[in-house]
Amino acid sequence: MKLFKTTAVLLMAIFTISCQKKMNSEEIYSLESSGVVLIVNDYYYSAKVNSLEIFFSGVDEDGDPTDVTTDEDEIKENCFECTGTGFFISSDGQIMTNRHVVNPKIDEDEVSKSIRKTFKELFKEKKDKLAKEWAQHEGDVNTQNEIYQDWDLYNKAYESIDEMSADDIEITTHADLYIVYNNSHVVKAEDLKPCVTVAVSEEDIIDLAIIQLKDNETPEGVYIFSLYPEEKEKELTLDQRLFMISFNAGTKIAKTKQGFRSQIYGGHVTQRSDGEQILYSIASLQGSSGSPVVDEYGYLVAVNYAKVSGTQGFNYGIPSRLVRQFLKDY
Repeated sequence: MKLFKTTAVLLMAIFTISCQKKMNSEEIYSLESSGVVLIVNDYYYSAKVNSLEIFFSGVDEDGDPTDVTTDEDEIKENCFECTGTGFFISSDGQIMTNRHVVNPKIDEDEVSKSIRKTFKELFKEKKDKLAKEWAQHEGDVNTQNEIYQDWDLYNKAYESIDEMSADDIEITTHADLYIVYNNSHVVKAEDLKPCVTVAVSEEDIIDLAIIQLKDNETPEGVYIFSLYPEEKEKELTLDQRLFMISFNAGTKIAKTKQGFRSQIYGGHVTQRSDGEQILYSIASLQGSSGSPVVDEYGYLVAVNYAKVSGTQGFNYGIPSRLVRQFLKDY
């Protein structure tokens, strides 16, 4: 199901900025920060060959899977966690962020090579274990037959694994997504609000995704971001003033005695856009992915997605034209 409500809201621009004058950072933060959220993603991966599946938390420097297990409950206790930023775009709990925040990717071709070795070792371990169990049930034909069926399954997989290609191994990312509201406290698990992913861009240049609160309801009084009306949208100019509200460094900076607080950073457009990205002089750390970038009127002009390598003071944003395209497509 496409995001009809979200598209209608943003493309018709029925949510308007309450003050049609230029604002400073204090005014923008006071108006819009309630609509910015910290995203927490507890994620892990699975690899499947036929009906056999293993789980792993990620990969090490050599590309080998880590924390390998056949028990999904076990991997959930050892999963990786990443944080990002998102912002509300509709009244039914929809939040925009980056694709890489909700769906961290690994190099599947490289992992598939090492996964074959991992699978083979696991299959042999399972075979040996089942063989011992089979011997322990001597005289119990029914139980031995059941054990043999499992042993045969692993044995066939063990014998065929060397001939498998990367395409024969299905790798899936599993993500448990939560958000933390700006100026809120997190003291128990229930304070993290669960979300689901409802849309992910399939175009490489559009690193965007939509997640949604499971109760499908944006809290009352929370700011909802909007694009310029399409007919009024204009290209950003060099040195134009921009602002970004984000949760830089995730919980490390955000956690204060008064609750989790986002930060606002100002900067300027530093390079003419090529239509696919905007470069601006706004500082950021890990955790700012998915942050809204607005102009002095408070309109969304970009979604932050990457920093210039080797710097913290220059970042790239996905321009509003592609944000609009993403919403139309979904």
